[in-house]
Amino acid sequence: MTKKIILRSLLGLLLIACADKSNESSKLNIAKEIKGSSAEVLNSNTSDVFYHYSIWWAFVNKIFEGDIDAKELKTKGDMALGSYNFLDGELIMLDGVLYQAKEDGTVVIPNDDEKIAYANAAFFDSEKEFSLKNVANYDELRDLINDELPSKNFFYAFKIHGNFKQITCGGLHKQDKPFEKGLDVLIPSRPLFERENFSGTMVGFYCPEFIGNINVAGYHLHFISDDGKFAGHVMEFEAEDLLVQLDQMHEYQFVLPKTEDYSHVGFEKEFQYKKK
Repeated sequence: MTKKIILRSLLGLLLIACADKSNESSKLNIAKEIKGSSAEVLNSNTSDVFYHYSIWWAFVNKIFEGDIDAKELKTKGDMALGSYNFLDGELIMLDGVLYQAKEDGTVVIPNDDEKIAYANAAFFDSEKEFSLKNVANYDELRDLINDELPSKNFFYAFKIHGNFKQITCGGLHKQDKPFEKGLDVLIPSRPLFERENFSGTMVGFYCPEFIGNINVAGYHLHFISDDGKFAGHVMEFEAEDLLVQLDQMHEYQFVLPKTEDYSHVGFEKEFQYKKK
C-alpha cells in the first residue's frame, strides 16, 4: 500500500513538472512571436520615416557644421543625401554605403567619425517602380515621375538606376571659419563635373510645396556611379533604360543641430532649386 502511494506521488510530481516545462516552452514561443512582431512593426515604421538633420534654411544661411557623424546617420537610413561639415564633399548613401564627393571630383568612403552638416535619409522600401527607355534631361524626368506619383502631397524617396549618355554633377567648395558666403552665393559658382557613357544610380527625395524653407521643395537628387568613382549633386543628364523606384513616406522627423552657431543663426537668405 505504501509503495502504491509513493508511486502515485512520484507520478503526480512528474506530470506537474512536464506541465511546467510545457508552460515555459509556450511562454518562450509567445515571447519569440511578440519579439518578431515588434521587429516587423519597427521595420515597417522606420521604412516610412523621412529623417532630416538640420534644416535647409539654416544650411542656406551658413550653418556648415553639424554634430552628428557618419556612423549615426547610417542608423537613420540606408539611402541619403546631404553635405559634410565645412561643405567638404557632397554626401551620397546607397544601400547603406556612404560616399563623399570632394570638390576636386574625387570620391571617397568617409570614416565613421566624419561629421555631417545637413542630411536627408530613409530606409528605402520600394512601393512602385517603372521603366523609362529614353530621358533627354532632368526636366523630362521630373515630368515623367510627376505623372506616376499617386499624390504630390506626400514625401517620396527615389532610386533611379540606368545608363547615362552624359551627366553633369555639382560639388561645393570647402569652406573655412568664419563662414562668409551662404549657399545663395556658393551654389551658383559650384564646381561642375561631367562624365559620359556609364551606369549609375540617382538617389534622392521629393518634398511637397508646403515644406517651405525647412527642406528643398520638389526634387533633390544626388548620384553615384556603379564603379564608385563619380558622384555629386545632379545638375543635368541624358539617360536611357532607367528603372525608377519610389517609396512614399508619411512621417517626417527633423533633428536640429545642438551647436552654438545654430542657436544664433539668422534666416535672412533664401534659396531653392525649384525642381518641382
